[in-house]
Amino acid sequence: VLSYLDPAVGLQDLPGYDRVTTSEEAEDLYKAEKPELLLLVDCHRIDRTGPLEDTLARFGNRLCIDHHLVSGRKAPEPGWVEARVCSSCTLIHQVITALGEGDDEFGDEPFDLTLDMATNLYAGLINDTGGFRFTNTVPFTFELARRLSAMGVDTAKVAGTTLHRYRQQGVAMLQRVLTTFEYHAAGRILTLNATEEMLAETDGSMADTEGFVNIATAVDGVCLVAFLKEIGEETWRASLRVCGQGDVQVIAAKYGGGGHKQAAGCTIEGSLAEVIAMLVADLTGALQGIESGDLPA
Repeated sequence: VLSYLDPAVGLQDLPGYDRVTTSEEAEDLYKAEKPELLLLVDCHRIDRTGPLEDTLARFGNRLCIDHHLVSGRKAPEPGWVEARVCSSCTLIHQVITALGEGDDEFGDEPFDLTLDMATNLYAGLINDTGGFRFTNTVPFTFELARRLSAMGVDTAKVAGTTLHRYRQQGVAMLQRVLTTFEYHAAGRILTLNATEEMLAETDGSMADTEGFVNIATAVDGVCLVAFLKEIGEETWRASLRVCGQGDVQVIAAKYGGGGHKQAAGCTIEGSLAEVIAMLVADLTGALQGIESGDLPA
């Protein structure tokens, strides 16, 4: 398992996290293990894997399992991309169930879903639905949650560990990010940002900002949100959200990103003021479409 991001607090407490390899270790692991197959999860193109891209591009055999909308000129890797499901873990559960039946032709023995597997699947399910608050929550979401809970998953612990927990550095970061809240379009659009200077002041990481965008979307009257995270010199990772109707995925795709209609992301270069101005203009156009009822298909 490879990861190029620092984990949000709580994720490192999930079963099997000790087997995760970070991007800094990926090249050495590739040379040592010489793996034959790459499986991308929750991502359908290697050009969206950040510092892992150079290493992952060496795999001749690549597959993906993802639930994001396909966007951009590049096609996704072969595999299973199903944007109608609420989480990639929903698809992984179906894959595990099928593999668990075994295959006599290939000598694969049947196996059962373990409690550790179920715990991680539930963590993915509850986080991708925002604790069952997002509009991607559908009847089967609750059915899968029921099945995993029936296996013995400590649902309260998983929710408390991964959804409602911050390091002290994260709280210090939140204090600073709250001061950047800026309202546009009569309070219907909200922008906020986290800078490398804030990280230095708090000894925090961008992982500590996980969930901050949900605070912005909870502000009464706000329809569209852009949260900018500084990831390099004049380089910003934008998290876009829409509350209710609308489509921010088309805006993210404009800058080479993607995601879902109501939650998407992209990377944009420029000064903070320039990037905010660009996104506010895009979001204002989206807002006009929402208010006129002329929504993207």
